[in-house]
Amino acid sequence: MDFFNERAEIEKTIHKLPHWQQGRVPVFVTFRLADSLPHEVLAPLVAARDSFLAQHPKPWDEATENEFHRLFSVKLDEYLDAGHGCSALRNPKAAQIVAERLHHFDGECYDLHSYVIMPNHVHVLFSPLDSITFPELVKAWKGISSRLIHQARLSDLNPFWQPDYFDRLIRSPQHFAKVQRYIEDNPAKADLPPGDYLLWQAKERGHSCPPAGATVSEG
Repeated sequence: MDFFNERAEIEKTIHKLPHWQQGRVPVFVTFRLADSLPHEVLAPLVAARDSFLAQHPKPWDEATENEFHRLFSVKLDEYLDAGHGCSALRNPKAAQIVAERLHHFDGECYDLHSYVIMPNHVHVLFSPLDSITFPELVKAWKGISSRLIHQARLSDLNPFWQPDYFDRLIRSPQHFAKVQRYIEDNPAKADLPPGDYLLWQAKERGHSCPPAGATVSEG
């Protein structure tokens, strides 16, 4: 498995946030429902984040990156875990649609390592392969899942997903393990009962999508 190298070439894309990709380096990505954070919560966090980005242009060393995530990513996840919004993904049928999209091109366009589908957001750890950029991949996950959820009349939230997402390249085996533990611990940290989330971690290649309504499934 490859890990992030500050001195190697980096592919950069920009939407509302800059996104980086470096070959097959694993990526930890978080995307959320459109109503998951109220404006009064999100606005000051975004302003502080933009100020930090302006004062600390990338590429970052590990200490700067850790500081950024301590100040902003951790707080963002705390707000998300508070359960704002309609929490449409608490419905097992809606969560299953998202899970099926995450598994759809597993082993073909990317290697899927771990994910948790929370009531109002999703954390995914995966390694992109050579056939797709991960911004294209996240766009496909979100676009198709939202269309299928609306077609099934499982939610009237429209738009379903918040337009952008947060991502982080994995720097080391230790970082990889830390992110896996974070994903695994997220439901308990948010005090979610079984049935309100869908957690999955790969144990080996050749795994399959968990059944509808599953809370934990191991490949």
